[in-house]
Amino acid sequence: MAMVFCMVFIVLGMMIVAPILGYASAVLRNSRIQTEKTARSEAVRGALRIAMADPKALYDTCKEPNTGLTKYVQLMTPKIPDVFTKCTWVDGAQELNTNDLRTAMTLTAVGAVAPVGTVGSTFAGNGGADTTAWYTGATTASTGNKVWAPQLPAHALNHPANSGYMMPAWAGTCRVFFPGTYNSAVTISDAIPTFFASGVYYFESALTFTGQANVVVGEGATEGCTDNQDAAYNAINAPTNHNISGLGATFVFGAAGRMVFSDAGSTALNPTKVSFNSRLVDPTDVGSIASKNVSIVSVNGVYVGPGVSADLDVPGVLRSPKSMVAGTTPADAVTTGYLPSTLIPAAAPPVETPIIDINLSSGFASSLFVPGYVAVPQGRINITVAPASGSGKSVQLVGGVLAAMFTQTLDVPATNNLGMINRVVQQTFKLTAGSGPG
Repeated sequence: MAMVFCMVFIVLGMMIVAPILGYASAVLRNSRIQTEKTARSEAVRGALRIAMADPKALYDTCKEPNTGLTKYVQLMTPKIPDVFTKCTWVDGAQELNTNDLRTAMTLTAVGAVAPVGTVGSTFAGNGGADTTAWYTGATTASTGNKVWAPQLPAHALNHPANSGYMMPAWAGTCRVFFPGTYNSAVTISDAIPTFFASGVYYFESALTFTGQANVVVGEGATEGCTDNQDAAYNAINAPTNHNISGLGATFVFGAAGRMVFSDAGSTALNPTKVSFNSRLVDPTDVGSIASKNVSIVSVNGVYVGPGVSADLDVPGVLRSPKSMVAGTTPADAVTTGYLPSTLIPAAAPPVETPIIDINLSSGFASSLFVPGYVAVPQGRINITVAPASGSGKSVQLVGGVLAAMFTQTLDVPATNNLGMINRVVQQTFKLTAGSGPG
């Protein structure tokens, strides 16, 4: 009987245990598969997080023409076999609609001709005998197919230090300038990274960038050695009224004020480099709204007396209406502390000092980038490149130009864009992360 019972229990055990063992084995096999799937899924997510951790680097890698609708770029991934990420370009948006593009190149002096390197539309009356033609249909706001003659923004009357303000050592090597009025010359020639905080700057003497100058004007897409907030709070002995507003910066030149860019004294390690950021202003900032999209502007007209200016008229050469300061009731610029520019071409060929003077003579790369509007209708823009020195040089005034005239040498910078480029300001990408051959 004992043997019978043992046999019965063995049979029953085999009928129960064998399926349980089979089930357990199946569960274990499936568990390994799920574990591997989960691990691979997390690896794919990690790869996507790595790709998105640095948006600027992602943009630089994935933008056109690096990628396209049918062209992709492989991105960095974790060191796990068969895990990949890639990006493709989907769409892009330009700064302005085609119908909103203002006139790209307007020259107000009789006999003036569009410079070599002009991009975008030119005013039909450039160089004509009618010195009033350019402003007859001009608008004070940027308008499609029109000459833009912007009014002046309000500016602060306090005088920040002409030598700038250093950031504390813990913040890194960085020199900061703050918006305000600069009556005497400002020169930046050393290799100290320099940042002009966002706002409106008014200069009555020369502003010179030369030598090893490395300058970012205003906060924006091009990163400076600091930003607006850190500059205001941490710059050593920063002025109480820092006058920072919006993003980007606008340089206003009156009296003998002008901008000089020279790469004499630059080096291979520290070439002369100045980059403006586009000026953006909150619509509620009434005092600064006229500076929106303007990088450089002159005070126009002629000084008559305290609080009074008049239109400029150089017979047979050029005419320019006096500048007004934007507001509910626009005011004569002189009443708000501006002085009209005295750098006026009086004859042809011109002999006066250029209001924007660009001189490139070194054997090293140098660059000047101005993305906003340049409005100096009674001033000359000069670009001089020493013979065989254009290689590696870049001059881009690409937000539109209004000037009395251009003068330039036969040699030009390798990159020479003067006028207006409707820049791409947004691009849409598709990011794909997965596991497999990709």
